[in-house]
Amino acid sequence: MKKTDYLKFSFVLLGSILVFLGMISFEKQTITLQEDLSIGVEYGDQNLMFGSVSDIQLDSEENIYIMDWENSRIQLFNPQGEFLRSIPIKKGQGPQEISMLLGFAVHPDGMISFFDRAGRKIVNYDNQGHFCNSFKINFQATDMKHYQDGNLALLGLNNNQGIHIFSREGERLSSFAKPFPVPSKLSQYKDMPQSRLPMKFDSSGDGKVFLLNPHKYEILIYKNGQLSGKIKGKSDFFRPMMILPTGEGEKKYLSIIFPRASVLEHESQTFITLRELTGIGEEVKSQMQIYENQKLLHNSDVKGFPYAVDSEGRLYFSAVEKEFPVMKRYKILFQ
Repeated sequence: MKKTDYLKFSFVLLGSILVFLGMISFEKQTITLQEDLSIGVEYGDQNLMFGSVSDIQLDSEENIYIMDWENSRIQLFNPQGEFLRSIPIKKGQGPQEISMLLGFAVHPDGMISFFDRAGRKIVNYDNQGHFCNSFKINFQATDMKHYQDGNLALLGLNNNQGIHIFSREGERLSSFAKPFPVPSKLSQYKDMPQSRLPMKFDSSGDGKVFLLNPHKYEILIYKNGQLSGKIKGKSDFFRPMMILPTGEGEKKYLSIIFPRASVLEHESQTFITLRELTGIGEEVKSQMQIYENQKLLHNSDVKGFPYAVDSEGRLYFSAVEKEFPVMKRYKILFQ
């Protein structure tokens, strides 16, 4: 073997050894979720008793907005967990009311946008609970998030696009994200809008949107309306969309079961949490995968489901403790 060839072989061998050692190091690496805040009690203060913790969001001051779906209210806390106020969700058909609440979005200035799916409208309140305005949308959406600069992103198939950006005054600004192809085993349902998009999505609030493919573990990343990245993973917790005929005769209908993932981003790290389907009232079981620049860094099972991340990289979970719902905030410690 020539000397130059020998050197090349040695470098390749050394590189392979380093990669192998890196794989060993990765397998041994673990994380710990260190709790630094818990909000929620079983008995006592009514403001701390939740019927549910259905969603958690933050404003620019990192005040904590907890949706208590069961009690039709938003509970607002400061970053230290001190209760500030309760914002009731008014039920009804009027312009200030919501007939079927499906989600909410908190803007950096604290304005709250509620999504009324049945009324096909967005209702905006300030963080004091005062009505600001509302507007209608002309398609069936399934989810809504803060996008950037006070604007909203809505998820729903319209004009062969999946994401639609609106101002808080109701002006449609743009649309993007082609729907996902339907696999052959569901080809009979390919014309159903629900078969081509996930039920939920995530937004980082800076113009970035994360869309989970409902048919395989694949997350598309859009930045300012353009496809900018893709994460393909593997997880035993991922279950592709299922469409099941249910009932008989006139009462026959289709039941659609969607996979659910939370995608949160802090600096170069992306936290993807896949939720396992559980019975009502059971503790949510999830699997968190941490990616660094779209490469898998860590994988572990966690309890609960995260909805928000703050400027320090702390995660805000909806969880169950001793059979009552709570919000938990965790620091992530790498070991």
